[in-house]
Amino acid sequence: MPATAVIGCAILPRKTKVKHLLIILSLAANLVLAGWWVKQRPAGGAGGFQQESFRVTTPGGGTRFISEPGQTPGTVSAREANPASWKDLETDDLKELIRRLRAVGCPEETVQDIILAEVNRRYASRTTQIWPDRLAVKPFWETTKQDPAEQKKNRERMRQERAMREEKSALLVDLLGVDPEKERRKAEGGEEWQDWSQRRVDFLPEAKREAASKYLDEFEDKMQDFYARNRGMYDSQYRAELRQLEAERLQGLAQFLTPEELREYELRQTQLANQLSHDLRGLTLTRDQYEAIYDIRTKYGDSIFNYGDVETKDARDKVQETQKALKGEIAAALGPAMGKEYERAQDYSYQELVRLAKRSDLPADTAARVYEVKEAAEASVKQIQGNQDLTPEKRQEALRQIQAETENTVKTTLGEDNFKKYKRQGGWWINNLAPSARAAAVIPKP
Repeated sequence: MPATAVIGCAILPRKTKVKHLLIILSLAANLVLAGWWVKQRPAGGAGGFQQESFRVTTPGGGTRFISEPGQTPGTVSAREANPASWKDLETDDLKELIRRLRAVGCPEETVQDIILAEVNRRYASRTTQIWPDRLAVKPFWETTKQDPAEQKKNRERMRQERAMREEKSALLVDLLGVDPEKERRKAEGGEEWQDWSQRRVDFLPEAKREAASKYLDEFEDKMQDFYARNRGMYDSQYRAELRQLEAERLQGLAQFLTPEELREYELRQTQLANQLSHDLRGLTLTRDQYEAIYDIRTKYGDSIFNYGDVETKDARDKVQETQKALKGEIAAALGPAMGKEYERAQDYSYQELVRLAKRSDLPADTAARVYEVKEAAEASVKQIQGNQDLTPEKRQEALRQIQAETENTVKTTLGEDNFKKYKRQGGWWINNLAPSARAAAVIPKP
């Protein structure tokens, strides 16, 4: 071992050893602190901030590192200058808020969420002003009153709300370049939201929609007054006045629309169009077939209906004649097969069969097969009732036999459970095949 080592460890006095040990420990502690500081300190230039820099070639052929363009050494990069809190971004100026959010790298989708929420918050108060009682809790025992004045006020409120929605959408487009709500509905595969007043005119050129919609809104006040006066009395006077109002509305629209556009309105929005939307459920038609039915039904009007105010036998016979003529014209226009489908579609019993078959996953032709059984059974009943050679007892026995055979056939086609359901809803005709003896006695002979 070297002599110095021996001297350092064994010959020095005790006080000197202690002092030497303290110096060594102090130096070690300083080295540890220095290492921790180097590790924690951001790498880079003065001030302890990391600078964004990049390598460039100098005119003399050398290289050097410089900060971001326009940034002097020792300053903080814009990308590092994070705000201390939301207060550094918050402002009532929405355009400025958008600028600040984008400046700090906020994702565009988040920018849209923030702005949309703020815009909706601001418009919420206006919605409350339009509908002050919308969220009011009413006692459950109070019924809604059909007050014509209140209904008129509500129609005006709906117009105001529609205008407000359009204004809000335009504001969002001005702020963000898009309306996020519309874009999200499209992305989800949904159609653009429209209220009933917009749907009335959405087929028109955009330049004509506002004028036509305004006219229809004003005319709706007249229609609501009419409904309020009649109180649901669907008598001949009501029907005549309704036809007159329909004609007046079309005449008013003619000042805005071409004959072709007016025709499109009729096919979509008239009273008859609304009726056909119900009558033609379950049918798959082409546009030409729909128009053919529409025109034939227009020709016959109300003459095919007995609304309960047709009193004389001659008048009832006339209704039946027009119904038969209507079926003939429609069958000729659609062809025998589609004409048959149309006739079935008007029968409530057939509509119930279609719904039952779909709900129970029965074969597609189930409803048609049962309906054919119905037609055959009713034809047999009519033949027996017209046979004057039968005694009442024989006639009743024959009718019961037809009813029993028909019931078994329908039950086999539908299944036991579905047959019970059908008898309760739509299958009432089976019981009418063989009415009781007392009822049969008063059935008028043909």
